[in-house]
Amino acid sequence: MRIQKGLTQEQLAEQIGLQPQTIATIETGRSFISADVFASLCNFFNVEPTVFFSKKIEYPSDEQVHYINEIKRLLPGFSSDKLREIYKILLALDK
Repeated sequence: MRIQKGLTQEQLAEQIGLQPQTIATIETGRSFISADVFASLCNFFNVEPTVFFSKKIEYPSDEQVHYINEIKRLLPGFSSDKLREIYKILLALDK
């Protein structure tokens, strides 16, 4: 993910508050990560934790992340009836 986002180990380390060497040891499998670091990575890349356990890592584009965040921001303001309508629309679009 780091490489796909065009980040160096140093840049990622700075973003999540780690040393660059720590990123290198994690990426090469020489070190395990704590739950806190795992959560930081998930938050930074804006992905669910299960993404890291997939053989093929796919994560949303910046545009998709923007729309997902906007939808999350708007949803609490809708009534249950409106949420049900939105859900039905999403199901229809998913076919």
